[in-house]
Amino acid sequence: MCLHAVSYQRVPGQKRSWCDIQMCTHIALLPAICIAAVRTPPLFELVTLQSVVVVLSLIWHYNHESECRLAKVEHLFSHALFAYGAVQTWFAPSTDVFAVELLCACGTLGTYAATTVRPELWETWHPIGLHVVPGLWSGLIAGLHQRLLF
Repeated sequence: MCLHAVSYQRVPGQKRSWCDIQMCTHIALLPAICIAAVRTPPLFELVTLQSVVVVLSLIWHYNHESECRLAKVEHLFSHALFAYGAVQTWFAPSTDVFAVELLCACGTLGTYAATTVRPELWETWHPIGLHVVPGLWSGLIAGLHQRLLF
């Protein structure tokens, strides 16, 4: 099977496989970019933020999460995307959508906190809580919300 979560001994210069779960779960973030781009009017702020995050995150994970200047930029954009999602959730078009999006926000934040406090959980939970759940969340925003900025 292609997807795997393995506890890695990081070797300098070693790269992740594109089949690694940290890499391939980024596919969950792509539908929202497409939805936000083709709708009328497009949500360019979501397209821009999420596209940048996907590219930077893929580079960061490919290089085994090396903490460098690029990582700091990736983290900044990831946090900005989370903040954007939180603001959009506040303006949800209905209470049902608000509830689902709030669950996604809590799942994302909970995963971030848990894997920061307990790094041994990172390889298993990061792709689910910080790729798949935000992909669902941003998909809801892309399809159901109005533009905030431009």
